[in-house]
Amino acid sequence: QSFEGTIVWESQDLQGLVSRNLHKVVVNDGGGVFRVITAGEGSLPHELTEGVEGVAGGFIYTIQEGDALLKSLHTRPERFASHIKNLEKEDALLKEESSVYDDIVFVDVIDTYRNVPSKLLNFYRWTVESTSFDLLLKTDDDCYIDLEAVFNRIMQKKLDRPNIWWGNFRLNWAVDRTGKWQELEYPSPAYPAFACGSGYVISKDIVQWLASNSERLKTYQGEDVSMGIWMAAVGPKRYQDGLWLCEKTCESGMLSSPQYSPQELGELWRLKELCGDPCRCEER
Repeated sequence: QSFEGTIVWESQDLQGLVSRNLHKVVVNDGGGVFRVITAGEGSLPHELTEGVEGVAGGFIYTIQEGDALLKSLHTRPERFASHIKNLEKEDALLKEESSVYDDIVFVDVIDTYRNVPSKLLNFYRWTVESTSFDLLLKTDDDCYIDLEAVFNRIMQKKLDRPNIWWGNFRLNWAVDRTGKWQELEYPSPAYPAFACGSGYVISKDIVQWLASNSERLKTYQGEDVSMGIWMAAVGPKRYQDGLWLCEKTCESGMLSSPQYSPQELGELWRLKELCGDPCRCEER
């Protein structure tokens, strides 16, 4: 991030730099990202075997703030020890909450963003093994969920049936090849339909299928798109519902809305309890 520089290719042998089709290579395509790929000996990344143009080369950089880097390296053990202490405190608090409220399932997965799909599959497996249910609602802990509205809608739409996936679906969503959501292992240009992560409901038979295949399903860069890819093989009955909001907005009658702080969630529920509407309220 915030890196600026000039890229120069130089030949290290007497023959000169042998190249071809360089006029077709676009170094700056407006995306602001220059991607460097390290290829194993005798192999090329999949996309280059499909005709994508590239230039072979090495990469050398100069540290402009060497003292700051050395200081960071020397203090790394202290920062690591402090981080471990913070994790231990967090673990203790989570275990305390779980013992009091029995509301947390611990799964044996390293907690990184790329591993969230694996966490989801582990949770589905635990759900099938440990609970009894007909429908399962998946959401995130930063989301507002109106459970009363969800139950009412299930009854109105008669959604309590097998092979159901009820949510707000993104269609023809382009696969990102660069940036935070980079996905290099899914070859198609667009993802299959997937539901926004703020909330969706799936039937028990779908959860059972995911749980029974959890050790074989390939995971991708995000849980929502991974779910869409997995469901493309199952073909559930999708029920589109825009009241599962994909972005942080507030609408009367919404089933879910994402990306709130704990304080903001508390305020939404205060208004909901006071006036029956989390978005607007004339306090009496």
